[in-house]
Amino acid sequence: MYTFNTVDSFHISEPRDTYIYDIVPVAAGLATISSDDSLRLLDLQSLSGPPKNSVRRINADVTCLKAFSATGGDAELVCTAGRDGRICIVDPRSGGMVGEVGTGKSLGNPVTKYVESHSDDVTELQFHPTRPQILLSGSTDGLVNIYNTAISDEEDALHQTINHGHSIHHANFLSEVDIFALSHDEKFSMYELVTDPEERVEESPPIHYGDMRHRLGGEYAANVVGRPDGSAVLGLGTHSQESFDLIQLKNTRPWCFAPETKVNLAGAHGSEIVRSFCFLDSVTFLLTCIVFLQLILPSSYAQIRTTVETVHSAEDSPHPSVAAQPAASTQPLQSHSSHMTDVDKALFYLRLYERQHPRPSRRPAGIIGAASHYLLALLPRLSIHGPSLGHWHNGQQAAPAQVAEAVQLLGEAAELNNHDAIYLLAQMNFYGNFTHPRNYDQAFFRYNQLAKLGNSSAQHMVGFMYATGFGGAVERDQAKALLYHTFAAEGGNTRSEMTLAFRYHSGIGTTRNCDVAIEHYKNAADQAIAWYRSGPPGGMAWVPDSYRLADDEGGVYGEGASYSSAGHNANKAGPTTDTNAALDDVLEYLDLMSRKGDFKATFSLGRIHYEGQKGLPRNTKSARLYFTKVAKLYWQRDGKIIGSDRPQLEKIATKAAGYLGRIFLRGEGTEQSYERAQIWFNRGIESGDAGSQYGMGLMYLDGLGVPKNTLKAQELFKTAADQDYAPAQVALGALFLDQGTSKDISVAGQYFEFAARYNHIEAWYYLAELTNQGIGRDRSCGLATAYYKSVAEKAEPLLSSFAEANQAYEEGDLDLALIDYTLAAEQGYEKAQANVAYLLDQQKSRWSLPSWLSLSPPRPSLLDNAALALIYWTRSAKQTNIDSLVKMGDYYLNGIGTEPDMEKAATCYISASEFQQSAQALYNLGWMHENGAGLDQDFHLAKRYYDHALETNEEAYLPVTLSLIKLRLRSAWNTLTHGRINSIQDEPTPQKQWSFSEWVTNFLSDDHPYYADADDDDNYLPDHNHMPGGDADGMYDELIDDGIIESLIILTLAGALIFLIYYRQQRQLAAHGRNDVDVGGQENQPAAQGQQPLDRGLFPQPGDPEFGQWVAGGVGH
Repeated sequence: MYTFNTVDSFHISEPRDTYIYDIVPVAAGLATISSDDSLRLLDLQSLSGPPKNSVRRINADVTCLKAFSATGGDAELVCTAGRDGRICIVDPRSGGMVGEVGTGKSLGNPVTKYVESHSDDVTELQFHPTRPQILLSGSTDGLVNIYNTAISDEEDALHQTINHGHSIHHANFLSEVDIFALSHDEKFSMYELVTDPEERVEESPPIHYGDMRHRLGGEYAANVVGRPDGSAVLGLGTHSQESFDLIQLKNTRPWCFAPETKVNLAGAHGSEIVRSFCFLDSVTFLLTCIVFLQLILPSSYAQIRTTVETVHSAEDSPHPSVAAQPAASTQPLQSHSSHMTDVDKALFYLRLYERQHPRPSRRPAGIIGAASHYLLALLPRLSIHGPSLGHWHNGQQAAPAQVAEAVQLLGEAAELNNHDAIYLLAQMNFYGNFTHPRNYDQAFFRYNQLAKLGNSSAQHMVGFMYATGFGGAVERDQAKALLYHTFAAEGGNTRSEMTLAFRYHSGIGTTRNCDVAIEHYKNAADQAIAWYRSGPPGGMAWVPDSYRLADDEGGVYGEGASYSSAGHNANKAGPTTDTNAALDDVLEYLDLMSRKGDFKATFSLGRIHYEGQKGLPRNTKSARLYFTKVAKLYWQRDGKIIGSDRPQLEKIATKAAGYLGRIFLRGEGTEQSYERAQIWFNRGIESGDAGSQYGMGLMYLDGLGVPKNTLKAQELFKTAADQDYAPAQVALGALFLDQGTSKDISVAGQYFEFAARYNHIEAWYYLAELTNQGIGRDRSCGLATAYYKSVAEKAEPLLSSFAEANQAYEEGDLDLALIDYTLAAEQGYEKAQANVAYLLDQQKSRWSLPSWLSLSPPRPSLLDNAALALIYWTRSAKQTNIDSLVKMGDYYLNGIGTEPDMEKAATCYISASEFQQSAQALYNLGWMHENGAGLDQDFHLAKRYYDHALETNEEAYLPVTLSLIKLRLRSAWNTLTHGRINSIQDEPTPQKQWSFSEWVTNFLSDDHPYYADADDDDNYLPDHNHMPGGDADGMYDELIDDGIIESLIILTLAGALIFLIYYRQQRQLAAHGRNDVDVGGQENQPAAQGQQPLDRGLFPQPGDPEFGQWVAGGVGH
């Protein structure tokens, strides 16, 4: 398509460290804006010479540049905008100001204003090529919106919404109907413009081309520029190879890339990143603008000669990315900004370095990346591996030069006991922030230095390091850990409050003390509930970040073998190891169905985006658009119902109205509007939507846009609560609780218990307060502690490190993930404890390959801590994690992280197998009985446990069958050789038919043949009872054949009940006969004193005044 001809370049020498944002062609040359806030006009005939003209300080923090013509010819004017709120129109030839629009912080009185359609920074604005009223906008929220600017109301002006799913870098029209979107992570897609949204025509599916880096081989995509012949050109850079490529995008319906037309501009740039490029077809120029990451930041162009017979015209340059940052200086940091403190300087340059060198993911991306990863891993590992991340604590790896200078500045400030400097150094050494090598010895030194100065955050970290012995900086010392956490809690550190509470609750490093535990858990719960109530009406909303890593693999033992993915839990486990991929598939399917007009799919998309879930953060902006799309199918703009024969449309639209009312009430992704919230709530209430009833109740309760009316609020809450809507049940319970009477308190408690079934944080808090203070129920310290613990642990964004741990795990940084999960585990989060143990576990596979054949990289040394893994398996097991309990038994059985202890292993397996919960535990018990490992060798009992394992989990058929075959062979040999082991015995043969008296005599004289076996098994049960009020040996009740005694007793009682009912009916008939005889004489006489009332039966009959009380059982049920 093009051939390379010559190269010329321009670079800014003064001021230093200046880089160019954007370039656009104008009639007089080339206009540029740069990071020194200057506008320059360059001479195309002598690009390396001085600029034709320069305008200093065109804007404060200039961000974008556009060229346009006031006469309709070539562009002679440029428009600039900056973060100072000014839009300037300038003639670059003279530098004169043609016009200026000052917006300041407010938008003044613009012609049109759209403020609700995006929830993040707007990165792109483009007008339609032939319909100037159509405006395209792109944002880092992943949406591309199309507006009709002739309409002022934003809701009606929103012509189309495209959910690209990734932060928008560039987007534009390539034709009258074709739109492209290019994200910051280089994902490219094509979409079709909806010509008339009112026709409800099915939208054409988008075409996703994937990651341009993997598809076309570059390292970043600069932009896509349309060409006059209807095609387009993609600019693809590879700064590591110092090249920039142009690749044609052909309009062949569908659009397709033509890699064979690629033009490589080798030599046009070094290792710089190209920010912008454009074409000057009148002189066959290609202009590029780049960011140079070292010192000089030039702009260059290549004069090119076309090889196709087409007339080309210039295309407007794109806006600069909001992610653009100035290059880091190579000068000594001390020479910059003398007015700044050392800490400010260091922090500024550290953050600047972090933006310019983002931490790469250690997981391979895409098919090509994954294939490359495994191909490289297959090569023989004959070379010596470099130090892993786990060795960083020895200080063997040096920090980058700029980071080292920042550390020097912080070190000087730390010598003067500057708290911020000490804390930054501690965090950098502990977490490896800003690519600083991890050094746990130095981290402990800095944390300890700051802890002595009374800093509670540092005291918390010192306590954590003593509790875990992390990185080998100190030996584990639970007494010192308890001491430092106590200091931190006294200083107001809530995470130490939770850590102390869990330690006193579980007896870690101290004796168990419920009163002390409940005090600390209450303090943490008070802060959690205060945070929750500080949110918009209805409380804070968030996506839970806590989950077990093993669940993505089907559990600790894999799919089907783990308790978490077998039996009645089979449907709860993830269907795939890549949860995010599964979610993408669901969203893609729902989006396809929504485009086809399926309003249920549209509503589902809205709810998913509103509530969020693992792998998908909340996006209330997108949710509102989906809900509005559903509501418009049922209501006109004036609220009148649109006639439709679509089944369930009313129900779905009503729910959408409830969500829309909630969004406007809370101001989620839009301006808060009580008026619009009330409109939507009223529409939902008309059809009985519980969410709308609750939302309107909140408005009446707090007087939000309506007169305060508690009685009206209570009525609405009651209606919603009767539909089992948990937030309404909590609100109604609180109103009953405020009445203070014993009856109202009882009703309130019942509503709180109803809501607690849905894990509502306020419901748990109210139950904790009632139980702790003994209001309306007996005080129970243990139960109240559990309630407070649940409240504190639910406020994950405030009190846990799950979000950071999950991100590190997804990026492949297992060291950092382990640190963050362990921090949460010390606070008592069971899921974090299971995750820490899972990361540290070295027994994920019994059949492991030699290290030189393994496809996985060497494990970091930080993850080689079997003793710590056993500690967290144990803590997780004590919080009723069955798989962790089985794992705990494996560690004791095999002597991992401790000395082998067969008795403890058997105890773990028996506890996990109670009521046949874990097939793995039952199988292990069978193996122990078969081999006499820790239990008496007994082939008959071994067979029983193998059989129970198969009954518990049908997927255990193959291993159980193979084990039974081997067991029967061993048992047969034992019988033939008259061995002392109890062999497999046949089940008792049926005896002759006895009469009832013979059966009773024989039953009383003979014990059941399995009693002895059951008694033997009881010897291996743990001393304590895992189920409060349960039976320790209840799992053996099924051994009594058919429950004959119970059946006889039940039959006898049933016969007696039938006789009593018959006898009572006869008595009632006789009484009615006597009443009929005497009714004539007593009809008009008052009842005589002492006369017995009519027999109303055992229960009140309908119509009786007491019938309602008997049925309802009291007000509030």
